[in-house]
Amino acid sequence: MRRTFFPLALLAAFLLLCGSAWAQLVLGQYEDEAPLGTWNIFGSLPAPSLGLGGTQFARTWDCSASLANPALLLALPRLSASLSASFAAASMFRYSLINTGVVESVGNPVVGVLGADGGGLAIHRGPWALAVVAAALESYVRPSIAVGEAGYRLTFDQTGYLRVFNGGIARRLPAGLSLGLGLNYATGRLDRATVERSGNLLQTVTITDDKAETFQGFFVNAGLAWEATSRLTAGLAVRSPYVKKGTGRSLLHYEVPGAGTDIRIDAEAVNSYRQPWVLGAGVSYRHSASWSFAADAAFYGWSGYRVTYFDEPLERPFRDVLKAGAGVEYLAPATMFGESARIPFRLGLVVDPQPMSTVHSTYRALTFGTGLSLRSLAIDVSAFIGRERGSGDSLKTGKIVLSVRYVFQE
Repeated sequence: MRRTFFPLALLAAFLLLCGSAWAQLVLGQYEDEAPLGTWNIFGSLPAPSLGLGGTQFARTWDCSASLANPALLLALPRLSASLSASFAAASMFRYSLINTGVVESVGNPVVGVLGADGGGLAIHRGPWALAVVAAALESYVRPSIAVGEAGYRLTFDQTGYLRVFNGGIARRLPAGLSLGLGLNYATGRLDRATVERSGNLLQTVTITDDKAETFQGFFVNAGLAWEATSRLTAGLAVRSPYVKKGTGRSLLHYEVPGAGTDIRIDAEAVNSYRQPWVLGAGVSYRHSASWSFAADAAFYGWSGYRVTYFDEPLERPFRDVLKAGAGVEYLAPATMFGESARIPFRLGLVVDPQPMSTVHSTYRALTFGTGLSLRSLAIDVSAFIGRERGSGDSLKTGKIVLSVRYVFQE
């Protein structure tokens, strides 16, 4: 009876106390659902945009504009395709079991993610432009945990992603204006598993906490571009608020094979994450054929962020933030394979405040990039290196993006 009662009491206590325990843990930057690197993500940045301080509202290079300001699709060639891949890395101090009272780290754990950022196709005919884009916007990967000694071992793994499929349309208007609209379907998942083993060869106790979520959402984004002169372009973009909503499944498993004990507690619920609305504005100015400048700012309404997790509203004391970036580009003339070419050099800065209101944390990043642009083919590579201030943990983040775009000649 004692062997049966103890695990039942343990699991019951865990279920009853987990809500109040979560409320005591102020994770901030790396709540379980937080994107790796930054909370503030609007669209997918190709390499030229990243190198130019992350600017994307008044200047574009490929069909990724459909995710941010679709009005800019009219600035693209008649038919073009693009593809981007990246490696992103970030350090973190407090997340999940790490430095929240269970496991203490030495230094800041670091995790990296390598994969395709996205790609698509854009068509421009007369006053109309269309685009289809698929992009991996967010990653929820965390550094794995494996600790223990003398017959005890604790492991933790978390993986996840958010993908978006976008269709965009743009129309040229009088007076140098362009208007664009994007329709977006978001889908993703988030998986977490904690396994605790203790005992010896004769009897082992295993406690597993396994949670899996799948979610979907739909939102729209729209943009306006104004070509004030042949050198100056201004842009305005907005993204609607939306809810990532889906099914969450939880399994608590207590197993002692030597005693014949196998207890499972399954749960299922509809989880939801209410994402904020975003408003962005930018300018792009071309000083000459070689020199240009761009600057962006984006307002994120994080004060409206809400999370319902297994029927429990989770506390997320967030504030609205304003993210800004700017960059300069120099195009150096060159000759490649007997064909005229240009080699871009880009440099930029980004100020990226995070939305937590309890701790005011901000990333400041330096961006840079180069590439090669031919008549039909362009290859760009850019990177940013950022450091966080405000939390006292000196978190770092960085990313390298490689983009290829091809213009189909008629």
